[in-house]
Amino acid sequence: MQRILILGSPGTGKSTLARELSHHLQLPLYHLDQFFFEAHWVINEPAFKQKLHDVLHEDRWIIDGNYAASLPQRLSRADTVIYLDYPTPIALSGIIKRYWRYKHTTRPDMAPGCLEQLKPSFLWYVLTFKRKKRKQTFASLTATQIPVYFFHSRKETATFIRTLTN
Repeated sequence: MQRILILGSPGTGKSTLARELSHHLQLPLYHLDQFFFEAHWVINEPAFKQKLHDVLHEDRWIIDGNYAASLPQRLSRADTVIYLDYPTPIALSGIIKRYWRYKHTTRPDMAPGCLEQLKPSFLWYVLTFKRKKRKQTFASLTATQIPVYFFHSRKETATFIRTLTN
């Protein structure tokens, strides 16, 4: 496990898991949100593509985030995928907790100057994530030859982390 992708709905704890794994496995950590956004939620797609290209050519990393358009590129270099497939209410709860924790500040896994906000359109995205996004991602994951770990609860994820650290 030297090049790990962490995927799943917003609010499932991808960034938290990525930080834990980065600490335990001593792997550099990259958050795709930091590549995709500039201050005030400005999207810079050319910069995103270049930063991702540069990171993918490194020998060791953890990358967290979805960004479906770049998934084939990331899968071509990953040696492990972790997919957090938690129930939608858990994801929504995670989003709301995250909002209250970072309200009007920038969370650690976000680009500088992107203050935490909770828009109805984002809540809708989380509500419909499994129905609209998961099938496409699963198709890509089942077509790959690399190990994919699916976790359906925080407890399953915690058990996995313990097995890595013991």
